[in-house]
Amino acid sequence: MKLIKEIDKYKFDEQGNVLPYYGNTIISFLNQKEEPMYQASCRVQEQMKETSFADCLAFLPPSSFHVTIQSLCRVRDKGTPQWPAYIPEDTKFSQVDSILKKRVDAIPVPDDIVMIFEECLVNKLVVKPCDEQNRDKLKAYRDQVAEATGIRHPWHDEFRYHISLNYVVRMLDEKQIEACNSFCGHVTETLKKEAKPFKLSKAEFVIFNDMFAYETDLGKRGELY
Repeated sequence: MKLIKEIDKYKFDEQGNVLPYYGNTIISFLNQKEEPMYQASCRVQEQMKETSFADCLAFLPPSSFHVTIQSLCRVRDKGTPQWPAYIPEDTKFSQVDSILKKRVDAIPVPDDIVMIFEECLVNKLVVKPCDEQNRDKLKAYRDQVAEATGIRHPWHDEFRYHISLNYVVRMLDEKQIEACNSFCGHVTETLKKEAKPFKLSKAEFVIFNDMFAYETDLGKRGELY
């Protein structure tokens, strides 16, 4: 299992407090209580809270659980190739949201996408399309979004769909790494046997002001940027 080599200090501090982090993305919400994969994600998260490495993690609220479909634009992308070239960098971020949403909404969203569980990592449950047809539908959509928005992240072609459960805020020591490997290995083995294929909810353009909530209402954009 690959552990995180570098801590992302933009989203949480070392004490696990959530930080302002502005951006937008395309996700499929996975927060319906009757959904078996949501229930499985909650169970894994609760079990992880009881581990010896839990104090290195900042746990996300289950209400935020989702499958990321396509990463878009973040404030931190200003001055990088990932910032849309047609949007001035001093543009208010609420306007960036509106510009990108208009482009994304013009692209037909694939429906009836079925996913299956792949593996548990320290901070997420990795999932993947159940077959080549579903994989190709998602790939075609993601490629169209990248072309329409002008945003293509370095990980675009190697992107792994996932359900984030937490963020690592402090590096694990050797004993914690061993415990994490054992925990994630057990979860992977169990869910590969028990988790059933699940259908993605319709992918939606959402905004976030931090990692605790994802909003479809653009009016909920914060005022920091």
